[in-house]
Amino acid sequence: MTYDLNNILVSLIFILAHLLLFIFNFKLFGKRLMHPAILFSLLWFVVCSVHFIFSFTILDKLAPISIPTYTVFFVGTVFFSLGAFIVQTIPRKNIQSSNSNQALKITESISMTLRLLLLAIILIGLPFYIQATYRIFIASQIDDFFAGVRTAITYYEEDLGPVKYFLSLSFVVFAVNLICFLRERTMLNRVILLLCLLITLTYSVLATGRTFFLMMLTIFIGISYLLNKKFSIKKFAWLTLGFMIFFMAIGIFWGKGGDKESSMKENIPVATEITATYLVLSLNALDHEITHPIAQKTEGENTLRFFIKIGRQIGLVENKRVINLVKEFLFIPYGTNVYTYYNDYINDFGRLYAWFMLALFAALHTWMHNIAVNKKSLRYILYYSFLLYPLVMTFFQDQYMSLFSTWVQIFVYVELILLANKLFISKKW
Repeated sequence: MTYDLNNILVSLIFILAHLLLFIFNFKLFGKRLMHPAILFSLLWFVVCSVHFIFSFTILDKLAPISIPTYTVFFVGTVFFSLGAFIVQTIPRKNIQSSNSNQALKITESISMTLRLLLLAIILIGLPFYIQATYRIFIASQIDDFFAGVRTAITYYEEDLGPVKYFLSLSFVVFAVNLICFLRERTMLNRVILLLCLLITLTYSVLATGRTFFLMMLTIFIGISYLLNKKFSIKKFAWLTLGFMIFFMAIGIFWGKGGDKESSMKENIPVATEITATYLVLSLNALDHEITHPIAQKTEGENTLRFFIKIGRQIGLVENKRVINLVKEFLFIPYGTNVYTYYNDYINDFGRLYAWFMLALFAALHTWMHNIAVNKKSLRYILYYSFLLYPLVMTFFQDQYMSLFSTWVQIFVYVELILLANKLFISKKW
């Protein structure tokens, strides 16, 4: 299907609507680009705009988005803004507002002994993680290491065992040491942060998912926004561009957007097209699902998967299946198996459920953001930064409820580290 004048007008109207909502939020929420409501509306304005541009350039076979799907996107952004507004207007006692142009100064100390201990734990865990991934690679019977591991984990749900928890722990350790470095830029803090970065990168490479690198980026951006006086929109844009280049390069290395045996000249067009599909094709996939609705709803099996899985293990739920998180590929005409944030929620309980949950997530985001900004709390700086990842991923797929077990792990790690830190500080270790 090609664009006609009517399709063009519809796209431009909804793009303009997203732009106006972004401008409204920008003024309403204090002109802080990294405020959740502002960032969310900007994200969807950019994605819808890029989709329209790509339809006439890189992905010229891309079909236009229908009015019902555009409405889902826009109303979802309105609900997110509403959830943020409700929390923003709640009176906050004993919280002094900080200068929006001034970086935070954390008053809480973080034990050096604890940081070194955490670094040692993720370093010691790395060989065991490597061993587990190698075992999965051998079992896959695929010649390429990364393709074998990726196929086994993604499509056959092979379990790495207990060592898989080192991955999420490495993200938390990286975040803690980034905070320490931005707070005090000593040579020791720089070395520790560099070691954490290398270890976390190694875990992420072995996990064979490029979205793990996006999580590292969002952690870095979130903490830098709160603590780095030199953080700016310009730096934010350069970081995003740098990540896109890295995303293409690692895709070529893994064979997910090119071939490392081919020349750079041959890889660039392929990698560019694949990256473009990652950015916008999920919108068309959702559009296909909305315009071709399934007869039978999943009734919670997508968004409540974590609880269903636990319920089945303890014998409380038997009539619910544990579905695979990886969706079927859809060719429209480009292939994709991601359907934006909305698909799982709509398939479970309908559009209102998807919008209502977005409002709840927005309230959580805004609460974390406001406490992090106003109270200079180490706990909420960490949580705000981690939650940027599922927010940014809403254009791609749901990472709120589908990654619920990961968020539980991160919550446990953060709280245990903060508790241990109090004990270490009190004993002056």
